[in-house]
Amino acid sequence: MSPSPAVYEYDPENGSRYAQAYALYFRVPADRRIFFYDAAGSDCANFASQCIWAAYGGWLPGTDHPTVALNRQRVKQNVRQTSLWYGSASFSGTTRWCRVEELFSYLTAAKASGPQGDLVAEGTWDSVRPSLIRRGDLIQMVVTGYAPHRYGHSLYVTRQGPTFGDILICCHSYDRLNAPLTSFSSLPGAYPKLRVVRLRRAGFPK
Repeated sequence: MSPSPAVYEYDPENGSRYAQAYALYFRVPADRRIFFYDAAGSDCANFASQCIWAAYGGWLPGTDHPTVALNRQRVKQNVRQTSLWYGSASFSGTTRWCRVEELFSYLTAAKASGPQGDLVAEGTWDSVRPSLIRRGDLIQMVVTGYAPHRYGHSLYVTRQGPTFGDILICCHSYDRLNAPLTSFSSLPGAYPKLRVVRLRRAGFPK
C-alpha cells in the first residue's frame, strides 16, 4: 500500500509572487526561466497551473541563480505535482495542466492527491459580485472569438478588491502583469461569462 500523500496549505501570497515574477515572460532572462512557454498563443492555462503549483509550495521564492536552479530541479522531481498534472521546461505539460477545460475538471474533481479547488461563482459580469473574488483564485472566461460557449482563457488573481477595477490579475496569452480585471469585464461581448475557482489545502506525493 502506498503511503498517504502529505497535506499542504494553499498560499495565495506565494502564488501571487510567482505570477508577478513570471507574467511578462519575455522580460525574464532566459537563465531565470523555469517552465516552457507556448509562444503560439496558448499558454494561459499552463501559466495558471504554474501559479497554483507555486501557491502549494512548489516554487521557492526568488529569481537569483541558485534559487532558480533549485526550482528547476523541483520541477524535474515533480514536487507538488502529480502524474496527471505537471509542467515541464521542455513542453506545455499534461493536458490537465495546460488546457482550460481539463484544468477546471481536474481541479474540481475529488481525488486522493493533487490540487483541489471549488467553484465559488459562475455567470455574467453583472451576476458575479467582485467582492467574492479573492487573491489566489483562478478565473476562467468564455472567449467568444475563440470558442463560443466554451471556456477558453485563464487568469490568476493577485489582488482582490470591491470592484472589477480594483481586482488585479496576471496571465499569459497575452501576457499581463497586475492588469485590472476591467480589461476583460469591460468587454462582455468578447468575454461574456466567467467562473471563479478557489483552491484549498490538498495532498501531494511530495
